[in-house]
Amino acid sequence: MNRRQRISHNHCCPRTRVIRISSVLKPNLTLALVVILLGMGGLTACEGSNAVPTRPDQEVGSTHLPNDNIAASATATAVEPARTIPPVNDQSKRSSPTPFTDAEPDVETATPTLIPDRPPVLEPIDVYFIEHGDRAKPLVALTFDLCQDPTNPSGFDQGIYDALLADEAPATFFLGGDWMRTHVDETRSLASIPYFELGNHSWSHPDFTTLEEIDMSREIMRTHKLLYQLTGQQSRLFRFPAGTYNTLALSVAAWHGMRSIQWDVVVADPVPDNTSEMILARVKQRVQNGSILVMHANERGWHTAEALPSMIQALRAEGYCLVTVSQLLGLEPLPSTCDGG
Repeated sequence: MNRRQRISHNHCCPRTRVIRISSVLKPNLTLALVVILLGMGGLTACEGSNAVPTRPDQEVGSTHLPNDNIAASATATAVEPARTIPPVNDQSKRSSPTPFTDAEPDVETATPTLIPDRPPVLEPIDVYFIEHGDRAKPLVALTFDLCQDPTNPSGFDQGIYDALLADEAPATFFLGGDWMRTHVDETRSLASIPYFELGNHSWSHPDFTTLEEIDMSREIMRTHKLLYQLTGQQSRLFRFPAGTYNTLALSVAAWHGMRSIQWDVVVADPVPDNTSEMILARVKQRVQNGSILVMHANERGWHTAEALPSMIQALRAEGYCLVTVSQLLGLEPLPSTCDGG
């Protein structure tokens, strides 16, 4: 088995910065990494202009929920005032969690096919910021973001879905809440595949560094609620929109029981000139044990579906076993095809 040991260098990111988390976080908060990749700046594949803008209430997926039933209220204040996320440098203990209450009407009123109950509240956890898995094991996680700006709905890349099914390749999809609203059937299709995993990618894909604590919570919990009501599943994985965050955002995600998942290999599929051959070459050059690849499946990832079959074949030929993020982190058992990792 050929295990890659080469350190990848992310040339597609215009800015990177080293942050020594241990100096600003509470001593009892666990971090997987001390080096944080900020990710690509500028226009993202969720806010990109390569798709034709549509009305917020226009049907995009095969089934969608009406926007007016679950749209965020600009004046919403009916949230739990006693549940305050402790600052990351606060040494005080967290109080026991209580159910998050949003001010929007329940999404279950939109359609009778939704699970009527609210999702169980996840217990707060320590802060986990994860850019990759164990470098000693030949495991690789393919991840795909499915997101959109509510004013510019995106699509669903059926070619990516079909390519993964054809090769029975595990993958983790990070779903935006508003994207799920306009892609109900697609969301349920993803949830029905046993080797797919679904994560939380916020509701409207905002820059978390610009949000107040209460708005961060609303973005996370509205998405968490709709994912549960559509699929019956809960996710303990969260990906920040465009990879942007601050110490408060990390603490809020952890308070809601979620690990923050970044990446160490950027495929750069939002770039139209990035051909399938270039995507494959980039992956071969930068992948290593424990890598997390970030791609897009919302029809704003150029040439991803075209590159994916060759990518899967090449990774397996190099001795890598494809896994979900939870499997990569040891939260779920490895597939039998991994031979114990």
